[in-house]
Amino acid sequence: MSIEIKFTGPVDPYRYEDGEGREYRYEVNENGTLSIFEKEVGGHIAAKDQPIAVYGPAAWFSVTGDARSTKDKKPSQVRGFVG
Repeated sequence: MSIEIKFTGPVDPYRYEDGEGREYRYEVNENGTLSIFEKEVGGHIAAKDQPIAVYGPAAWFSVTGDARSTKDKKPSQVRGFVG
């Protein structure tokens, strides 16, 4: 699912469109900022990955689409485990 952001003021909504091997996820941070992440289809978003965009808390009021979740994290590798 793509992400659509509705901004405050007279600005049209903006969409990050999934496709061409990319997917987008959003995260609402504790300080009210909105972070947008990009990943390859079937890929992962590492904890250290930087967002491709960050919107201040006063810039936006609504977002729809796929939120960043634990499903987007790389599976843990257990040292010494042979599967």
